[in-house]
Amino acid sequence: MINKAITRTLLLAAALGISALPAYADQPIEAVDWDNLPAETRENLAPMEKRWDKLKPHQQHKLLRRAQDKNFKNRAERWKKLSPEERKRIVKARERFKDMPPEKRKELRKRWENMTDEEKREAKKKRLKKHEKGNKENKKKDKKQDKKD
Repeated sequence: MINKAITRTLLLAAALGISALPAYADQPIEAVDWDNLPAETRENLAPMEKRWDKLKPHQQHKLLRRAQDKNFKNRAERWKKLSPEERKRIVKARERFKDMPPEKRKELRKRWENMTDEEKREAKKKRLKKHEKGNKENKKKDKKQDKKD
């Protein structure tokens, strides 16, 4: 008898919780017109201007939230300064990371977070040297291939 009462109470609480979800959850997010953005926000998001209208509204809103972050502009500036090869390398690394099993990603994040700033700098240098070495080897292979052709 008590179990039935508890079960009913829990079911009722769950039903009320579900029905109390925000009303705006059902409303579609509207696209944001680039020209209506404040000047500072447009400046921060300048690299996205040409693609802005092609983004889905939820992507636009996500970028707007990120643009309010103090470090966003610095990261965007650093990205603009990267060579196309460096950008490609970073995109590929991110894709490899996304393709990893969640446990492996979690382990790598934890290792990174536990590193000192000096260890992080050393790890970055090591990765960069590895990448540069790979580029040199690929260029040598390309030259050899060109000579054969």
